[in-house]
Formats: sequence, structure tokens, C-alpha cells
Amino acid sequence: MNKSTKIAISGILGAALLGGAAVAHNRGGSPMGAGYDGGGHHGGYFGGHPGSHFIERLSDQLDLTTEQETQLDAAMDKMRDLRRETRRQRRDTRNDMLALLESPNLDQKTALELVTSKVRIMEQRAPEVIAAVASFTDSLTPEQKQQVRAWFAQRMASRGPHR
Repeated sequence: MNKSTKIAISGILGAALLGGAAVAHNRGGSPMGAGYDGGGHHGGYFGGHPGSHFIERLSDQLDLTTEQETQLDAAMDKMRDLRRETRRQRRDTRNDMLALLESPNLDQKTALELVTSKVRIMEQRAPEVIAAVASFTDSLTPEQKQQVRAWFAQRMASRGPHR
């Protein structure tokens, strides 16, 4: 596995850690005290940021300091930005791929470029996302890290075995 693939996988895992926490919050499945709060599937809005109810609950459950809250918010912002960019690209790629399929012969080079462009975005953006997640997780106390690990292990177990 080359370095860029490892970076992309690490970025996805980091996004899964905090992004999955937000999803669990909205579905009421978090052992960290998050549950249904009437915010719908997009979560609540506090201070103009989606998922801020999750951040508030996580902050309360982990007893985060102001600095840790700031780092968590920064990590969530980086992940939101990356998610928005990949969603936009997915729409564009879908339209471009449909256009390619209209031609008599599939332009394989262009099709491959469309597919690999998402990986390229992940390779480019993963370091900043990982740095933001690391800044937050590195600031946690051992007890806070244990709570996050327990939640993450439970969350991954609830998804069933992956092959």
C-alpha cells in the first residue's frame, strides 16, 4: 500500500470517527449520552453550525475544555468542507459519466480520470483533516480517549462484520 493510499484511508477513518459520532447522535445510538433531540437527521443548529448539538453533548459528556471544544469544532469544520467538496464532485462526475456513456465508444482514459479524481481530492485534503482530528484527539486526557475508544468500538461493532 503506497503512502497516498494510507493517507486517504487514515482520512476516511478520521472522518468516520467524528462523522460517525454525529450520525450516531442523530440516530440516538451513542453511549456518550447523545440521543434523539428533535433535530432531525441533519442535527441541530447552534451558532450556525450543523451538528452543534452533537458537539455540545460530546463536550459535556467528555467534560471538554474550551481549547478542546475549539479543536473539535475545527476538526468537524474540516470534515464538513471535505464532505461538501466530495459531494459536489460526485454530482459533477455522475453528469460527466452519463455524457461519456452517450458516445458510441467509452473514452476509457476520461472515465478513469473521473474515477481517480475523488481519490486525488482525498489525497490532497486528508493531511489537513487528519491534522485537525489529531489536534483534538491528542489534547484528550487518557480517560476522555478511553470514552471515545469505547464509543467507537461499540459503533463499529453495531455495524456488523466487514469483509
